[in-house]
Amino acid sequence: MRNNLFINRLQIITENNKIAYDEIFHKGVNIIRGDNSSGKSTITHFIFYVLGGAFNDFVPEARKCSLVIAEIEMNNEIYTIKREIIKDEQENISTQTPIYFYWGNMDESFSPPIEKTWQKFGYNTTDTRKSFSNVLFDNLGLPIVKGDNNITFHQILRLLYIDQDSPTSSLFYYEHFDSQLTRETVSDLLLGVYNEELYENKKRLISAEKEFEGIKSEIKATSHFFSDPLSLNPGHLITSIENKEKEISAIQDEIVSIRSKNKKLNYREDSKLSFQKLTEESILQRKVVLDLDEQISFLNNEIEDSAYFVETLNKKIKALKNSIHTREFLGNLPLEYCPDCLTKITHNKDNTNCKLCKEPIDGSFGVVQARRMELEISFQINESQKLLELNKRNLIDLESKYTSELGKLHDLQKQVNSSLEDVKSFNEETVDNLNSQKGFIEGEILQYRTMLENAEKYEKLVKRKEELKKEIGYLYWYINKTEGEQTKLKEVIKESIKKEGLYLLNNDLDRQDEFKNANDFIIDFSNNLVYLRSKNSEIQKVYQKFSASSNFYLKVTGRFAIFLASLAVDKMRFPRFIFADNMEDKGIEVLRAQNLQKLLIDRVSEYNQNSFQMIYTTSYITNELNNSDLVVGEYYTKENPSLKNINLI
Repeated sequence: MRNNLFINRLQIITENNKIAYDEIFHKGVNIIRGDNSSGKSTITHFIFYVLGGAFNDFVPEARKCSLVIAEIEMNNEIYTIKREIIKDEQENISTQTPIYFYWGNMDESFSPPIEKTWQKFGYNTTDTRKSFSNVLFDNLGLPIVKGDNNITFHQILRLLYIDQDSPTSSLFYYEHFDSQLTRETVSDLLLGVYNEELYENKKRLISAEKEFEGIKSEIKATSHFFSDPLSLNPGHLITSIENKEKEISAIQDEIVSIRSKNKKLNYREDSKLSFQKLTEESILQRKVVLDLDEQISFLNNEIEDSAYFVETLNKKIKALKNSIHTREFLGNLPLEYCPDCLTKITHNKDNTNCKLCKEPIDGSFGVVQARRMELEISFQINESQKLLELNKRNLIDLESKYTSELGKLHDLQKQVNSSLEDVKSFNEETVDNLNSQKGFIEGEILQYRTMLENAEKYEKLVKRKEELKKEIGYLYWYINKTEGEQTKLKEVIKESIKKEGLYLLNNDLDRQDEFKNANDFIIDFSNNLVYLRSKNSEIQKVYQKFSASSNFYLKVTGRFAIFLASLAVDKMRFPRFIFADNMEDKGIEVLRAQNLQKLLIDRVSEYNQNSFQMIYTTSYITNELNNSDLVVGEYYTKENPSLKNINLI
């Protein structure tokens, strides 16, 4: 079996450097017995403390001790560990005291040979030093949990130690600041489900998929930028560079030949010197600039005319609106007397004739006519405005082009002036042209090399993408396979724990009908619970329905069921070690406590006694067990306590 932890010997030293306790433990069942208040619990507190437990609630007798030493065996190797009991000025005991390790037995550790020394390991892990939890994990073959959830050996002990102070509703050794994640991790670790490689592969899958998506996007962007597939072909680009280098070599040879006069150049009449070509180009460019200038002037005039025309039309619309308003105002103005003779005007009854001339009138004609004219003018304004905007946009384009072309003209004129200052021969111009061609080709090679760099990067990205694709496929396969194996292992462990739990419950004394008739026993590590499920699937949780003694019995059953399952399932990492303080807690009766001890001893007797260690304290031991070789130390009483040489005065 793997992951075995045994205590071979425990020694406790007083502040006066005297031995308070020194007993040998054996493999298999170890019973510490004695009356109440005789110091049995103190021994289990010291075991918890020396193994790395964060405990400081010692009784006064224990606080008079200064050192606890234990010879332990982990996976067939013998070690001796010691931990000091350090108090501050307020007499508070530190829970983060370091542990000293000696690779050898206890007797040897008292006078170690020269080549062997004690080694000190602190509570916290540093970049350069392991913690004592790291050492214990390594020696027990337990994987160190990586990530945000730091698991110390104290957290492991919370499932190995059954104490009196934790509430019966708590499966784990009780802590004020307890997290669900911690309980889940510890249970997965001890049950053998936690897989360090699986954890690392899950992390790697996340980063690999992220890298894959990034490379995929980069490949897509690169392929869009280089539309020609050949521009991403390194072989094609290397060939193109080699061809261009051959062209440069040929041009260089021709230049050398001309300068050494080995090659005669034929001058044709239609051949022109550089300054002649530049002069002709400048004349053509000047014409282009003049044409643009004329177009700009024309457009400026058009824009000015259009703007004036639009302004005039807007004034007409304004006048028409004023006319309409005037007509409407005057039409409503009452005339009582004739403006010529001042005679009172006789009104028509129907107001359909003019008050003055008595002719029939159309009151709406003038207004309608004005509205029609207003719409026509608005249409003209819209059309003229569109034309005006179009001309303005064209003017912007022309002015931009004019600036560019004028710059070209200035550059050409500078070249003309420069060429006139230094008129070269036909041979010199031929060499200059060849050098120009050479420079152009060198520029092309530089572009090809840049493209080659991108193409090689693209090729590597494609290769990396394929590698990641294969790796991601493997990771998914491994994770699914391992999680499947974990699920199967969980089921095996779950069934084994259920079997052991039901054995202890069904064989309890006839005190709780639910225990005698239980057929489904469940441990919920995440929620820190042990509970039963009846045939009608109603959950009966430990803190809901049972008496205090039955709650205690159920909790102890849960913890020992895990321990017993570890003896049957080799793949569990539970170290086949358990220690319990007081098998008679919460008012459990004598016969029931003794029956539980008998059930546990009978159950473990089916396994190799050298493969496990069970330590428990009891006040209700049977005569048969009291006289057996399962007991450790004396029968303790108030007058003969477990800790000797203690002076409380």
